[in-house]
Amino acid sequence: MPKYGKNKNPIKKRRPSKPIDGINHRLLREQAAAAAAVAPTPEPEPVIDDAAPTRAELEAKATELGIRFDGRTKDKKLGQLIQDKLSEPTAGE
Repeated sequence: MPKYGKNKNPIKKRRPSKPIDGINHRLLREQAAAAAAVAPTPEPEPVIDDAAPTRAELEAKATELGIRFDGRTKDKKLGQLIQDKLSEPTAGE
């Protein structure tokens, strides 16, 4: 039964507001802080780049080495030309 103020309408109890997205962010922050205090963060593993070089990287290196190529030159062929140029003995050796 609701309580009444003196000569007033019933007094309604206020309920805590619900977040719009349905997530209690305060509770999430508290849980995240507690988890961070308990478990140390692991060190990230080093990234190993075994991927083949991109076309842009090949073109930049070929231009730097003075290798002539055009749009019809395949990536594999361009990579081989770069390897050949790098493996050539230089005049200073």
